[in-house]
Amino acid sequence: MNSLKLLLISSAFAFVAVSAAQADPAGAYKLAIGANTTCDITLAPDRTTSYTGACAPGARVAHWQARNNGIELSKANGDLIAVLKAKDGAYTGRAFEDGRTLTLSAGVAAVASTH
Repeated sequence: MNSLKLLLISSAFAFVAVSAAQADPAGAYKLAIGANTTCDITLAPDRTTSYTGACAPGARVAHWQARNNGIELSKANGDLIAVLKAKDGAYTGRAFEDGRTLTLSAGVAAVASTH
């Protein structure tokens, strides 16, 4: 019985450690909506979003929330727009409302160090 308790406690600590080790996805991204629209979007640390320039199709995304291996996007009223899963350095999923593909990819290119 003590072995089972130890295993359960160890598993709980491992889960917490893995959850804490995941990178915070806040930052600048490109949001691709379907095949034709791309917007610059920022996921703020307070879980809100902002856009650079005009982005009418993406303006519905007002909030975000990190989830296990992904990000949830929601409207200002709390309605869920999509759950995007991490894959190859980006987050991809489909909008629940219309089935369009949504992809968040890094919005700022990495600069190589000369040192």
